[in-house]
Amino acid sequence: MDEVDLANERAELLNSAAIKSALNKKAERPSTGFCCDCGEAIEAGRLQANPHAQDCVDCAAEAEIERLRVQRTGGRR
Repeated sequence: MDEVDLANERAELLNSAAIKSALNKKAERPSTGFCCDCGEAIEAGRLQANPHAQDCVDCAAEAEIERLRVQRTGGRR
């Protein structure tokens, strides 16, 4: 491995750690009961199952679809 490869690997590790930290912080916050994306009330059943839910079912499903699309296509449309 040369210096560029090592630097890229280190950057990837740091980015991964930052993303995991941000997701953990978001998951630790108790929900306000309103979706962070659309502002509508989060369904009672969803909050009962996950009191830390930040998104309604519809917005969470859209985010998951987008995440899978990006994973599949590498972000290309």
